[in-house]
Amino acid sequence: GEKVLHIDSDNQANSSEVLAYGRKYNAQFGPTICDLDANARFDIHNAIIPAKAGEAELQGLALIPSDPSFEKVLEQCMSRSHREKILFRHLQNVFDEYDRIVIDCAPGLSLASGNAIYVADHVIVPVDGGSFALSALEVMLDYMDEINESEYTQFSVFRNKYNRSHKKINVFIDEQLRSHPRVKSRLLETTIRDDQTIVQSQVACVPLYYYAKGSLALNDYRKLARELTELSQQEEV
Repeated sequence: GEKVLHIDSDNQANSSEVLAYGRKYNAQFGPTICDLDANARFDIHNAIIPAKAGEAELQGLALIPSDPSFEKVLEQCMSRSHREKILFRHLQNVFDEYDRIVIDCAPGLSLASGNAIYVADHVIVPVDGGSFALSALEVMLDYMDEINESEYTQFSVFRNKYNRSHKKINVFIDEQLRSHPRVKSRLLETTIRDDQTIVQSQVACVPLYYYAKGSLALNDYRKLARELTELSQQEEV
């Protein structure tokens, strides 16, 4: 029932491909997030398109698509002053038009991630089922502190691609997260199970909800959405 804007801030443009029904190279068809970063005077409204499930438009969900050329655009922005505020300045023109704005970031640290952290009310950090994910989490915490210029506290961590058969590594990761002084109080209860229907829906370029409504992961995502909604309500209070 809410009006939501989804921003694809990842040069892989995977969410754009799914929500625009296979149109990964959106720059061939119209404006993308590349135009926001390349032109400070660009009207953000011109980059917003309806999100789709197949050919059908999704009511209440809009998309600012990305494009594989986004990485090159970011390189050109590195010399700009206050470059971490580029996205914030554009979003000021649409904050009042949406109930929620979700920014999908690449799995790594970049200027795009810094822009998302700067503007976000809350950062959601997934931790996959490998020990290297814990090292990546530490790097992410340091980066959020750097952007915030103090210890960043508005974040949550959740287990992603969770496979119950990997018992030893699961126990190790859970123990590390639950004992981490900064993470233990921000660790979400919801875990997203590893589910092949996610990959299948991506290949079909159809959102999981419309591809397989009975999938295990979709039930997990519903729980995650409820948990995050409750969390955001508490933070607003």
